[in-house]
Amino acid sequence: MRRRGAAGRRRGPRGSSGDLATIVSGVASLTTAASRLTEGGAVRQTMVAMEEGALMVMAIGDGSLLGVHAAADCDMGTVGYQMGLFVGRAGHVLTPELRSELRGAMSASW
Repeated sequence: MRRRGAAGRRRGPRGSSGDLATIVSGVASLTTAASRLTEGGAVRQTMVAMEEGALMVMAIGDGSLLGVHAAADCDMGTVGYQMGLFVGRAGHVLTPELRSELRGAMSASW
């Protein structure tokens, strides 16, 4: 069952932001291990396509990750492009302290 907001729009994944962060970390670990095994070099981006949406993961650079849950009918190329722009422009300001503050705000909203 999908959760819907007041306007009838989908509200996103069911779990907490911590659950999503754990999944993003796990997906990144699996793809990094696969890359090492196949000597594929650094993983730039990972996408998990699902019937009802997609999960996209991109490394920010200091060991942190950007995870995006996208609707199934979105333009995945545009999402990936925008993620890359975000990482390039804002990744350096996402310090561990700021990420912790943002995590706290996300947890409070769920």
